[in-house]
Amino acid sequence: MDEADVLPFYQHFFTETLFVLPEKVADSIPDSPAGSASAPPVAPAPSLALVDDGAPATKKFALNGQNKKGLALIFSLPEVDFASLPQNEFLTKILAAIQHTPLDVAYVNLPPNFALNLFDLSKVTQVNHVVAFGNGLVDLAPGFKINMYKPAGVGNVPLLLAEPLELIQNDVNRKKYLWSGLQAIFVK
Repeated sequence: MDEADVLPFYQHFFTETLFVLPEKVADSIPDSPAGSASAPPVAPAPSLALVDDGAPATKKFALNGQNKKGLALIFSLPEVDFASLPQNEFLTKILAAIQHTPLDVAYVNLPPNFALNLFDLSKVTQVNHVVAFGNGLVDLAPGFKINMYKPAGVGNVPLLLAEPLELIQNDVNRKKYLWSGLQAIFVK
């Protein structure tokens, strides 16, 4: 594995800049065990260069909407269906029921088989509440279980996992489950 491949992974753990020291520089440092005659040579530990130039991380998801109230709606849809979400009559009714409009939310579209880290999403838009329409769309810690339609929290952010929107809008029972979960988060 190339060092460049693991750099994004380490950027989540280190806030300070790390630099690569070539082996030749390590040998020229006076207190280095490698430069001492009595100590056996020690292979230098691998090091990485992480440069935080302030540039946002590359997004692997599409983001639309003005997000005036910090509600992120997460989907995994074809581009045509995703583009029509603000005009979706059923979704507009759901938003109205929780006193939101299509302008109040961020629509997030993920590629197939991609789980979104909410921390990465919060770097590019305000995240006060999250509703994910589909299973496996949110990257959760190992062992962290959330039941469908039962609100949970990821940090301070309320999260509701629901089935895909097209399944809910054609099933009365699923609509009731969704409404129950939304009430627990938004209607107080």
